[in-house]
Amino acid sequence: MFAAAISLQSSGQVFNTGQTLKKGAFSLGLEPTLHIDGGADGFIFFAHAGYGIKSGIDAGVKFGLSNPYYFGADLEFALGKRLSLSTGVHNYNNFGLDGTLNFVIPIKSDIRIFTGFDADFNFVETTNQEGNKKTEIMTPLWFPIGLDIGLSNNMSLLFETEIGITDEAYHIIGGGLNFYF
Repeated sequence: MFAAAISLQSSGQVFNTGQTLKKGAFSLGLEPTLHIDGGADGFIFFAHAGYGIKSGIDAGVKFGLSNPYYFGADLEFALGKRLSLSTGVHNYNNFGLDGTLNFVIPIKSDIRIFTGFDADFNFVETTNQEGNKKTEIMTPLWFPIGLDIGLSNNMSLLFETEIGITDEAYHIIGGGLNFYF
């Protein structure tokens, strides 16, 4: 049987279908992405890992190879059969909080479309002309659209784009493989 779903989310990169991993299931994903007009402003390679904690709840971590490195972690909660909410933290230039609402639309038993809403709350430290530091909260928002294709019981191919919908958000194009154990 095709694995339930992947559960990996991060700052402006969903790589997730809106369903959680089954209890005890583990996933590993590899995803090259292209950030346009922000983020890495070019290529960044992500490694994802997820684990099903219990029915309807899983945890994920993500590491991005770029300058600077990206690290993020999240918890994902099933809100229904095809809907999930993910909350987490990340560090990429600045500390931030993540939130993603994800919905999956099955096309066939091994092909799904996913979409939703992805938001970050980044705490950016700035210095004014007088040398005083202050922290601003930047809230980039994205509209993700993706395709999940089951290649076998233990592997799927994902393609996604995230359309930036605020001035702080950049556009992302990515895709990769996810393995289930």
